Amino acid sequence: MATLYRDYRPQNFSEILGQNHIKITLQNEVAGGKIAQAYLFCGPRAVGKTTLARVLAKAVNCEKRRSGEYEPCNACPSCLSIIAGKNLDVLEIDAASNTGVDNVRDNIIASSRLAPASTKYKVFIIDEVHMLSLSAFNALLKIIEEPPAHVIFILCTTEVHKVPATIVSRCERFDFKRISIVEIVKKLTFIAAQEKVAIDKEVLEAVALRSGGHLRDAESLLGQIFSLGDKQISLAQAELVIPHYNSHEAVDLLAYLRRKDAAKAVALVNNLAESGVNIKNFTGEVISLLRQIILNKLSPSLAQNLGLDWGENLEMRLSEIAAELNWEQLFSFTRRFLETYNDNKNPLIAQLPLELAIGELCFSVQKMYTDSLEDSSLKPAPSSRTFFSPMAKNRPAAKAKEAPGAEKTPPPGAPINFSHEEILGKWPEFLLRLKKYNHSLAFVLQNCRPQMIKDSRLYLLFKYKFHQDRLHDPSLKNLVETAISEVFGSPLVLVSSLDENLEIRQEEKNSAATASQATTAAASGAEEKKPEKDGLNDDGLMNKLLETFGGRIIN
Repeated sequence: MATLYRDYRPQNFSEILGQNHIKITLQNEVAGGKIAQAYLFCGPRAVGKTTLARVLAKAVNCEKRRSGEYEPCNACPSCLSIIAGKNLDVLEIDAASNTGVDNVRDNIIASSRLAPASTKYKVFIIDEVHMLSLSAFNALLKIIEEPPAHVIFILCTTEVHKVPATIVSRCERFDFKRISIVEIVKKLTFIAAQEKVAIDKEVLEAVALRSGGHLRDAESLLGQIFSLGDKQISLAQAELVIPHYNSHEAVDLLAYLRRKDAAKAVALVNNLAESGVNIKNFTGEVISLLRQIILNKLSPSLAQNLGLDWGENLEMRLSEIAAELNWEQLFSFTRRFLETYNDNKNPLIAQLPLELAIGELCFSVQKMYTDSLEDSSLKPAPSSRTFFSPMAKNRPAAKAKEAPGAEKTPPPGAPINFSHEEILGKWPEFLLRLKKYNHSLAFVLQNCRPQMIKDSRLYLLFKYKFHQDRLHDPSLKNLVETAISEVFGSPLVLVSSLDENLEIRQEEKNSAATASQATTAAASGAEEKKPEKDGLNDDGLMNKLLETFGGRIIN
């Protein structure tokens, strides 16, 4: 396998990807001759810390660099010896292998007291400096406090929180960031051109995404692909080496959820599972995309500053999906997928938790169920029947009673009146309008019966108390009143009542689908109520499920 990360290691400041906030400062210091005695490079692995340290060591010791310039020539004896790793004045020390105080004294303190052999500065590059012991740090502290003028320390670490504050305070600290996907793709494109290999851009984006912002990982993976031996590599060929990357499938899943197409979403998940894709990793991919959309909606510059990009092809698809997802959907999707991802249990069927999440999101079951359990005020009243208990018995019909705290004063202006049939004519439009504001709330009102509008009061009849309580939730009531005002042309007072024996006709439950269905249902007259059964046998349980969730049986 080609060692591309060594063959194409940057040799000057301009070749280093990203980290502009660091490069500009160091370039100005080198050009102005104002070099610090100690630097601290901290950040994730494989983002250029050690590489930039070597470039800085070359720049300060370059024999042909003129005053006011900052780039090393890479041609003088000093530069060439540093590139080859043979310069005696540039010492790279692996702190993970030299953790003790004796190594610091012998390799660093004693050596720093000697003048450089052939260069202007003696540079100590200490990699993974956080691995030093406490006594070793104490020994290093003294020499960093009062170093000889010819010594420069460059400390590199991936865990800066383990470096003592006394060391950090005596260094110029630079925090490295992960490299963006766009910059990694540019570097991989350059390497492919140098190696004379034609490779699809989609492959390079897949490699960059798989690397997670770590350039060395991307270059190593590209080297594996080059080992296939072909001079032209497609995505299908690359997948022989790299695992199938599922970001596009994650976008497809979000598109299906937006359209509430549960069948295609579940089919997609099962196809991935059959292809050997790790379902948990795929769920994490979906969460990452949702985070990207949320940050972009908050501020496009926010995601850009955090280095969250996904390549040109994926970004275009993601922007189309993002434009059609509202805040409620984004938060609902993200929370539900986080629950699925963090579930540590090992299910019998690996994809089942994700399938359940898809079903809940497409059918809007989760939010209502969660709210009814978390808020004690939304739990069913003791007199209400529940389909969760097979021992529940029917009780005598309770007298319909108004919700406590219902408003009594109609809005100012001439009062308006609508009959039951007139309300049904506009009810589908109202439900569709409300669905844009809050999908689950539209589902609640789909399972109530509008009675009439009299003196600017809209009278609604509910079967379940937690549906009624949800209507009068202060945070949701304004949405209902806004939609009502838009459809009926005037603000109305909501007056709700309970009737445990209320039966909603199937046509009324499906009235949100089309206005024509609602009109037909209103004209067809009231349907005779079916007698209720004592207890809940199989048929009774199915009837209760259909009543609660507004479903119907398809033969």
